[in-house]
Amino acid sequence: MGLLGKRLGKAASETASSNELNAFLGAGTEYTGRLDFVGTVRIDGAFHGEITSDGTLVLGKEAVIEGQVKVGTLSSNGRISGDVEVTGKAVLQRNAVLIGNLKTPALVVEEGAVIEGGIDMAKARPQPVEAAQHAPLPEPGPPIVSPRPEAVGAEG
Repeated sequence: MGLLGKRLGKAASETASSNELNAFLGAGTEYTGRLDFVGTVRIDGAFHGEITSDGTLVLGKEAVIEGQVKVGTLSSNGRISGDVEVTGKAVLQRNAVLIGNLKTPALVVEEGAVIEGGIDMAKARPQPVEAAQHAPLPEPGPPIVSPRPEAVGAEG
């Protein structure tokens, strides 16, 4: 058994739903290389290499990933050894183990999940704005002077 593509729609012209499973790597299966995909992929076996997608990666309890992962959404109940970057939401379920750094703007960690590495949850940082694009600040006006309390009512 290997990487199995699966189409759940009635016709090839149908729009793929976000829950559609496009590929599946079953338990007991090993794959080495690079995986680029669109949509959703579920892995229950062993994968060694690089995974890249704007889609969703689902890892079952039996999944073992060794390598770099960069996906749109991650739902993991398996083991990842390597750095992970998720542009959307990362969910680490109770059996998940991550040995490596995680970068994601949204993170859900269930009780029991293990993370051994750094976590960067910074959202996309805005680019610095050039000083020439700023309007000049107005010149400060004259200072505001309050009368001294003893001067008020001193005239008699």
